[in-house]
Amino acid sequence: MNYTYYGTLAEANEYFGNRLHADAWLNADVTDRPKALIAATRIIDTLNFQGDKAAVWQLDQANPAATDDDERAADASQALQFPRDSDTDVPDDIKIACFEIAFSLLDNKDPEIELENLRVLTESYGGTKTIYGPDLTYVEHLINMIPSALAWRILRPYLRDENQIRLARIS
Repeated sequence: MNYTYYGTLAEANEYFGNRLHADAWLNADVTDRPKALIAATRIIDTLNFQGDKAAVWQLDQANPAATDDDERAADASQALQFPRDSDTDVPDDIKIACFEIAFSLLDNKDPEIELENLRVLTESYGGTKTIYGPDLTYVEHLINMIPSALAWRILRPYLRDENQIRLARIS
């Protein structure tokens, strides 16, 4: 299977070569780095972004009467969510978000465990007692399974407005 991710390994190495506190990346096994980038890309691609994949946008520009089947085929022809709309390249912000998420994963941050830990109010070891809060305000990036707050701040402007409704006519 051919795995792809945002950016290149060389770009990620350059990014972390210029970043303070990059030990999780620099000390990671070189075979784990692409795995982390693949995992980060998969996390990013679960989000609901504004616009359309570039392949769908180009189809709509070339053929405004394209069918839903045509759009689904165009969507499937582009493996990742970016580039989008008229872009031909992946924005640098998306690459950096991918690098930061990969870094967090290599630094042993698991978004599911982090989210679960937010619910813990009290934890004891003698007598083994854990109390969970029923109504906590969660941290937005962890709710969206992004283990890096920096990556979340980078990705947030690209997201579709959650209050927006998208309608399509089906013939």
